Amino acid sequence: MTTVIRREENEWLRVIEEAYVACELNPTLRMKQSLWRARISTPSGWIAALPVERAAATALLDERHDEPHDFSQHPSDTNSYTWGRMGKHSVVIASLAAGVYGATSTAITVSSLLSSLPQIRIGLLVGIGGGIARPNEGTDIRLGDVVVSQPHGVTGGVVQYDLAKAKPNSTHERKDSLNMPLQVLLDAATALRADYYIVGSKVSGLLEEMWKANPRMAKPTRSAPGFVHQGFDNDRLFDTSCHHAGGRNCGSCDPNGEVHRDARDSADPEVHFGIIASGNTLVKDAATRDQIVEYIGGDCLCVEMEAARLMNHFPCLVVQGICDYADSHKNDRWQCYAYATAAAFGKELLSYVPVKKLQETQRAAKLLQSIKTKVQDIHSMMNHTKAGVDSLKLDSHLDKLKKWLSPPDPSTNLNTAKEKRHKGTGDWFINSNAFLEWKSGPRRHLWLHGLAGCGKTVITSTILDHLHLQDTQTDSCVCLNFFFDFRDKDKQRLDNLLRSPTFQLYSRCIDSQKELDSLFTSHEDGQEQPTTESLSKTIHLMMQRPEKLQIILDALDECTTRSELLKWMESSSELTSVHLIATSRREDELESGLSGWIDKENVISMDRDLVNEDIRSYTKVRLQVSKEFQKRWDSRPNVLEEIESVIGKKSSGMFRWAACQLDDLEKCSSYRANIPDEHREETIQLLQFLAYSERPLTIEEAVDAMAVDLENDHQFDAKDRLPCPMEITRFGSSLVSLFERESNIELELAHFSVKEYLTTKALPEPFQYEMSEGIARRRITKICLAHLSCLNNRQSVAEITTLFPQARYSAKYWMDHAKQAKTWNDVRKSIMDFFKNDTAYTTWGYLFNPDKDWDKHPIPNTIRPLYLASLKGLNTAVQMLLKKGADVNAQGGKYGNALHAASAGGYDKIAWILLEKGADVNAQGGGYGNALQATSIGGYDKVVQMLLEKGADVNAQGGGGYDKIVQILFEKGADMNAQGGGYGNALQAASTRGYDKVVQILLEKGANMNTQGGKYGNALQAASTRGYDKIVQILLEKGADVNTQGGWYGNALQAASTGGHDMVVQIMLETGADMNIQDSWYGNALHAASDV
Repeated sequence: MTTVIRREENEWLRVIEEAYVACELNPTLRMKQSLWRARISTPSGWIAALPVERAAATALLDERHDEPHDFSQHPSDTNSYTWGRMGKHSVVIASLAAGVYGATSTAITVSSLLSSLPQIRIGLLVGIGGGIARPNEGTDIRLGDVVVSQPHGVTGGVVQYDLAKAKPNSTHERKDSLNMPLQVLLDAATALRADYYIVGSKVSGLLEEMWKANPRMAKPTRSAPGFVHQGFDNDRLFDTSCHHAGGRNCGSCDPNGEVHRDARDSADPEVHFGIIASGNTLVKDAATRDQIVEYIGGDCLCVEMEAARLMNHFPCLVVQGICDYADSHKNDRWQCYAYATAAAFGKELLSYVPVKKLQETQRAAKLLQSIKTKVQDIHSMMNHTKAGVDSLKLDSHLDKLKKWLSPPDPSTNLNTAKEKRHKGTGDWFINSNAFLEWKSGPRRHLWLHGLAGCGKTVITSTILDHLHLQDTQTDSCVCLNFFFDFRDKDKQRLDNLLRSPTFQLYSRCIDSQKELDSLFTSHEDGQEQPTTESLSKTIHLMMQRPEKLQIILDALDECTTRSELLKWMESSSELTSVHLIATSRREDELESGLSGWIDKENVISMDRDLVNEDIRSYTKVRLQVSKEFQKRWDSRPNVLEEIESVIGKKSSGMFRWAACQLDDLEKCSSYRANIPDEHREETIQLLQFLAYSERPLTIEEAVDAMAVDLENDHQFDAKDRLPCPMEITRFGSSLVSLFERESNIELELAHFSVKEYLTTKALPEPFQYEMSEGIARRRITKICLAHLSCLNNRQSVAEITTLFPQARYSAKYWMDHAKQAKTWNDVRKSIMDFFKNDTAYTTWGYLFNPDKDWDKHPIPNTIRPLYLASLKGLNTAVQMLLKKGADVNAQGGKYGNALHAASAGGYDKIAWILLEKGADVNAQGGGYGNALQATSIGGYDKVVQMLLEKGADVNAQGGGGYDKIVQILFEKGADMNAQGGGYGNALQAASTRGYDKVVQILLEKGANMNTQGGKYGNALQAASTRGYDKIVQILLEKGADVNTQGGWYGNALQAASTGGHDMVVQIMLETGADMNIQDSWYGNALHAASDV
């Protein structure tokens, strides 16, 4: 922040000094002398980080001066200066070295400035930053507005966000705030703000003067959009969860993610005063921005990169023009205008600084000695900053990856098994030659099998604890684990398995991160979900990074997609780095699938004698430590001895059986042939819920599920709750167990074998009928609807879930249960009664949105029951709603209307019902555009055929990866080169999704592989972006032009380089791709690869 010293001022000074005596005798001349000396001795400094900022400041000078002839620039000063006058103040505009910006560079610039111009008194740091707009909280910042640093409490107006101390739980503790500006600047700001209430800001007027004096600045050019307002249509604020869809503007971004703001009456910029967050890293991610605000506080209005490390040594005022919202949607369009508005405010502020007060202000050079300019100190601070920033960025990125993958947490199963484990259980396996050789290397794969309930999961916990104690976890040796679990819907499929170890491996092995980052990027930065196939391919690449990878998989028999699981395991076993242990029951399908690659000597049966030893040890210790056993049988030790002996003899290697017997005997109970009549209904109701619930129930949810009396009024009444929730276990005896997970106590069936027993024909009548799926889900549906029907929307969601614990489960899952029980008349009536209950329906929408289950916002009013019933496959409800007059073509919802929703779900019966009632087969709207495209993406050929027979436009769809559907469409005369949609044409859509069979069919039918269009430009670039090397090879063999320009990334080579797809890059280079072609954001392929 430098001083303006005019050449003529220095010349006049010498004249005045030579005529000193005359001055003393001449009052007029004496007054002029005082004025000139004041202007020279009290200059103002102005820091402009970049040339374009300097241009805006220079254009606002009232006079521009040459460099003073007696100005002597310090040898270490590499700054560039512009000299001039603003109002009564001389000003020196100092710019950073070319191509350099950031907090450290700014500190060095100021140090150099003061070494050359020690008479500097005050300074302004004028630049651009990202606005933190929270219109719903009263902070309505727009692009082009100005934010000025203002002290608040103990904060000096500027806080350095990346000098935060990282905490283990991903939070950050703010270490310190930076110093306040000089008092003379704060007084000027206070006076200016007071005048704003009377006459308003002069910023717009100053800009008008600047444009009039410099008309070129008001006109856009090829390289710059002009220093003028860019139009309200180009000022769009998006929700944190809405990421940029790509491209140089937000034309492709989801309009539903845009935050609604009231229109402003004028384009004049507004000025805001508050906290400015400053750091050494550019913030262009909404999640990171929100984290910064979270630990700085709600008064934080802006983030920028220049003020950090400056305020403690040169307390200037920081002025920032808002050019973006510090999120992924940022671009350069508003920068010039933001520079101009900030500079105009700086000029207005200087007019409020009295010259006399400036004279009384201490010279800034006296503060220079406190600046730590030693190189090693700067490096130390930079490293500290980088560590904080890296921690912040990694935390944010991990959070995004975790939200995207939603990996099931295996630690819950591990902790439960450890709680059940008796000391020494499973040591026989840990000490076996098979395990020791597996751990040391000769054996690579082991399959440990045994009967249901024999303790396999407990032994898995022993294995994992042993490996952890051995401290084998390094970047070169990583251990992954996963527990399949019949109780948890998120732990039953191959897709669930892939998500969990993928995230584990990413977190534990840095070398493996590139592959998952590439997958994340290629799926629109997490906007799209990866397929099981793409996840499998990615983790296959990741697993090759560690030198040794130990994988422990428990309970394969509880996986519902066994054939896919076995194929994946066999493929993974071919990697030399993989050492795998799997446990399960011995079942034909598993044995057949594993025997092809696991040798007989690596198939380990749970040794019954050794397991029985574990059971006897467990039984003996439990009888000794249990207060219940000791209290009841202390006087008759022979009873305890008999219990120990009988259980030891009859357990036959079944740990679960032994535990159940001890649970009963501890309560002085025994197995009953029949459930007591007084508890019969409650017990059946509880077991039905536990056997068919979509997730484990907390004990409070289970209590409320039992409190609904379906035999009488079908209503929930809190008075019917068990007085002591823990008493619920007596209804299920040893068939149920309590588990503590994440501060919740959950009630579950005791073991997978219990669920199998309750849901098969092995159960005696009449319980077999009661436990059949249709009957059980019929009861559960009615219980859920009973809970939802008693709610009201006068309570907040927090109040509802506290007062009615079952409400959250009922809201999320009642339709899933109803789908299996929709034919029952009483269920139909309950559903229709619920849909007619406006209060209950609205309250349900606050608890859960079935149309967007990830969205915390309530169901919009435009979404009606017919749409939701169609979305969830409730045939009978759809029929009844239509009879009641529901509009079959009503618009609303993610898919657009009821027909689109049914088509997307493959519900052919509902689609037929809707079409028969007049649904428009070619209606446009929703995420897929039309019904045909919605069902084609899902591969529902039966619905496709039906829609085509009803007159659907055959050229409206763009391919969903299902070759059978593609053949149907061609038979109906589809044009494979028809243009439209986000992917441009069918070939590009198939290439984007990785559907190589569809690509082959389309090419055989004459699809033009070089057709331009869609967001990726052409099919080759689409396949390259996602890393589908097989499709790339097909397209190139068919003659695709490897150097065709277009699309987001410019050409296919740059697309592959950006995604880090080495194999695709290699294929294209061998085919003749030009690596030096200049295009796209990155310039060329090398730059694109370097940026990854």
